[in-house]
Amino acid sequence: MTASEIRGNLHLLSESELSELNRAVCRQLKSVRDRESRRKRFMFSSGDSVSFNGRNGYTEGEVVRVKRKKALVKVGMVTWDVPLNMLSLVEG
Repeated sequence: MTASEIRGNLHLLSESELSELNRAVCRQLKSVRDRESRRKRFMFSSGDSVSFNGRNGYTEGEVVRVKRKKALVKVGMVTWDVPLNMLSLVEG
């Protein structure tokens, strides 16, 4: 069943079925994000040059510390707590 078919048939579900579906979708999203964070955690280490798009646009900095789902990234005199899924290694 495709996502568009599921969306088209949502009106057929009861409130309890919709709640159950919502919980299942949230669990799956959390699982996917956890897997991605785990994979990225081993890509980065202290001293790596990284980039990310944050509130101030494209930013480059240096990883100070890698935590479970975030990394401390030093940008100039400021250290940001950046989610691992936002980081990319800077080549060079």
